[in-house]
Amino acid sequence: MLAEKIHIGDLSEIIRNLTIVPIDDVVNSSEVSQAQMQINLLHENDDGYITIALKKDNNWIQHHYKVDELKENIGKVIGVKDANIYLSPNSFYKPKRRIENIRKLNSLFIDLDYYTLEQYKGLSAEQIIWLLEKDYFKQSVPPPSFIVISGQGIVIYWLIEPVPYMALPLWNAVQKFFLEKLKEIGADAKSIDAARVSRLSGTINQKNGQATEILVFNEERYSLRDIQENYLPELNDYVKNPSVKKRGRKSKVVKLFNLYSLHHARLMDIVEIQNFRKGYCRNENGELVEKSQRELMCFLYRYWACCFTNDLKKALEDTLEFNKGFICPLPESEVKSQTSQAERAYKSWLENEFDPRPKEDIEQLKINFEEGTVKKKDRSGYKYKGYNYKNTTLIKLLNIIEDEMRPLKTIINTKEIKRRDQVYQRVKRRDKEGLTKREKAKLEKIDAIKKLKAKGLTQKVIAKKLEITQQSVSKLLKEM
Repeated sequence: MLAEKIHIGDLSEIIRNLTIVPIDDVVNSSEVSQAQMQINLLHENDDGYITIALKKDNNWIQHHYKVDELKENIGKVIGVKDANIYLSPNSFYKPKRRIENIRKLNSLFIDLDYYTLEQYKGLSAEQIIWLLEKDYFKQSVPPPSFIVISGQGIVIYWLIEPVPYMALPLWNAVQKFFLEKLKEIGADAKSIDAARVSRLSGTINQKNGQATEILVFNEERYSLRDIQENYLPELNDYVKNPSVKKRGRKSKVVKLFNLYSLHHARLMDIVEIQNFRKGYCRNENGELVEKSQRELMCFLYRYWACCFTNDLKKALEDTLEFNKGFICPLPESEVKSQTSQAERAYKSWLENEFDPRPKEDIEQLKINFEEGTVKKKDRSGYKYKGYNYKNTTLIKLLNIIEDEMRPLKTIINTKEIKRRDQVYQRVKRRDKEGLTKREKAKLEKIDAIKKLKAKGLTQKVIAKKLEITQQSVSKLLKEM
């Protein structure tokens, strides 16, 4: 078997190229089959890149593979006995584990650190699973597809029919709903990032030497929309049409869905701007330059990443990676210092979002409104902290030109909105062949004229039969 202690260089070589460093074939077949089972359940028919990561001491190494390569060589990875080994439940369209690179969302998952809670500290994983089956599954949350006993806590997985990154706001809303429902039993708020990695079954938890095991409950995949409709029905109308307007106050779930959708769209837009400019920045004169706005773009990226993922550490890591996309990246220390305010702003936003003004204060504001002492727009008593930029402000700050707005989701001006609406209306007027009603009617007339002319009828007779002028028949014949 592979030597018990492995140098970091060897470890990096193993994960960078699974076929380079040879190891004995004598790896426990049960461990290999458990690891392969988790990969199969999560990534069957997945065409994206899958992250495999190893952590030894304070060293973190990760690389990305296609599913067939990973399954064939997983034994080489789990043969490493003195490192923690992790797998990404979701895949990426390029080998970079960042939220904007999500290729397919394959499952929902919640990490339960029940051992951190006094009332559950002495319980085994089997006892916690029994408690979940009795009080939570089929009630607060759906029954799981499989559970990984991670050596300390457990990770619950719900397999879903794979959906692309466009479904990320809905996926995120369901994740946070599950988190809220399981919070009292130790659900970890940091564990629900779509780009996360989680412990691989068949490996050893180096903190306590315990084996990681997988328990399969049901291999059938849920539909993400079915879960949403059954457990978060208040989102139905907003998922179908995010711009829908309904009377009355929106529920907290709806507000969160809309906010997370916006944060995700903003995050994708800032990446698209960097890509469109090929790593350059744009000055006030509209010229591409090497050094301008980098601090601002990194700040915005970090802030929206914090708001969307709720993971401050991962948001900073991804911001440092985002910074590398510039032609002239900022020094790492400068990125950390210049964007640190993003975390403080996020915490401020989070406090306001989850701790709105007490009900009695809102009632008093309503009374004040009736008495005319406050304006109508203030009577809800609810104001968001943090940075809530208007589109016009962002366009000005980032010097965004009209061509750059074309691929963006939300950072657009009224002119671009009108352009998109005109395109939509033109498309809406056309059938599945791309024809308007007028174009379709014209083709039908030409076809009818062809058939009548083939029978030897004159233009005058054709015009009479089709109830159009002879001049129209003559004109259409020329277009045939």
